[in-house]
Amino acid sequence: MKSNTIKWRIFKYNLTVIITLIVLVAIIFNAAIRIYIEKDIIGQLNKIASHAEETALKRGPEIFIFSKEIPPELPRIRIRTNDVFRFYFMLDRSLREPLSVLNADYILMDNNKNIINSPVELYADPDEGLVGKISSEISKLKDLEKESYLNFHLSGTEYIAVVKPVAQKNDFGLGWIIIYSSLQKVNQLQMAINIILFAILLLSAFIIVLFSSVIVKKISEPFSSLNQHIRSIAERNFGAKISTPVYDELSEFVTNINIMSERLETYDKAQKTFLQNVSHEFRTPLMSIQSYAEGIKYNVADSNEAAGIIIEESKRLTQLVENLLYLSRLDAMEENYCLTTLDYNELLRSCAERMNMIACNNNIKIDISVPEENINIIADEEKLSRAINNILSNCIRYAKSSIEIKSEIIDEKTVRVTISDDGPGFESNELPNIFDRFFKGRKGNFGLGLAISKCIIEKHKGKITAENSEAGAVFRIDLPMA
Repeated sequence: MKSNTIKWRIFKYNLTVIITLIVLVAIIFNAAIRIYIEKDIIGQLNKIASHAEETALKRGPEIFIFSKEIPPELPRIRIRTNDVFRFYFMLDRSLREPLSVLNADYILMDNNKNIINSPVELYADPDEGLVGKISSEISKLKDLEKESYLNFHLSGTEYIAVVKPVAQKNDFGLGWIIIYSSLQKVNQLQMAINIILFAILLLSAFIIVLFSSVIVKKISEPFSSLNQHIRSIAERNFGAKISTPVYDELSEFVTNINIMSERLETYDKAQKTFLQNVSHEFRTPLMSIQSYAEGIKYNVADSNEAAGIIIEESKRLTQLVENLLYLSRLDAMEENYCLTTLDYNELLRSCAERMNMIACNNNIKIDISVPEENINIIADEEKLSRAINNILSNCIRYAKSSIEIKSEIIDEKTVRVTISDDGPGFESNELPNIFDRFFKGRKGNFGLGLAISKCIIEKHKGKITAENSEAGAVFRIDLPMA
């Protein structure tokens, strides 16, 4: 599995999440179990200690009320008074049975911090290591007058202990009850729980990884198919369409790829058509220039006439090249637009005045009708003027006697300019193509003027349309107002 694929990334993320989950669950679960068990054990030990203390203090002196001597079966016990003996005797009886059930043990300590063994334990050797460890831990406690808890290790075994001070009675300081229990079985139980938990988590991890692999495979399959289609598009095979996948998340992506493929196909065809048209447009004047130049060379043509034609064709070629370069800059968005707030009516008047001389030479009159109030737009004055002049130039070419320019506000955000002439209008088959590049009418030059106008107006977020009226051709330009 490659390290830079979707499969690997999803697998890596899932694996990281699973490992993190296992570690967190194990830590939290262990901590919770540990706290709960220790709290429960301490609670039980403390309850037993309190009960034993209460029993010993209440019943201890009354047991030997008629006896002034220590029982003969306990000759080795060292006590100072019968009351103290009775107390520890009852304390021993109260502790022994419940602690055996809990697998716990105890130590009794007098007020001088001496260890007092129970009568049975006096005949056996005490566990000096454990007793010594407990005594050492107790010596570290700062306040022995309050109930305390110990947690210590001895010979690899963990212990927990409750140190409970015993209340005084009849001015005797009775000492402390130390109840301790090994946590070995608790640790074993905890280890068993951890093993079971770890096994469950590993099984869950395996199932999740297996499920993730299946999901990743299902997710990656559409991308593999998309990759093949995109590679086909890169090889200029635009005809094949991608079927919409079952995933809603990819449907828009696939739709956009299909749209891109269609547009690339359109642009590819337009490019081929453009090159063919450019070749044709260049070929005619170049052939004319070449023919007249050869006529001058071989003295078969009037030099003055030939030179005039060569100059005209050269100007025509220059104008064609300039239009092509200008159009290419507009397409590539390399042309900078100097947007300013303009008076649209004033711009229309300026365009009409500029084209009026050409119109007069063709016996055509330009009439302009605009509102008295100013209509402000945000536009590049030079480029928008060029777009309108191209339209006026087209109208002059076909008009019989007049051209009319009219501006009006059609809503709160849009201004419309209508430019019409009294010419023959458009042929019905021409209307869909009049803004196409190199599309020429009956009297057209290169077929670039209207294409440039359309490009400029659309860059200003406007719209241009053309249609026939009863009088002639009509152009409508809609632009947003400032």
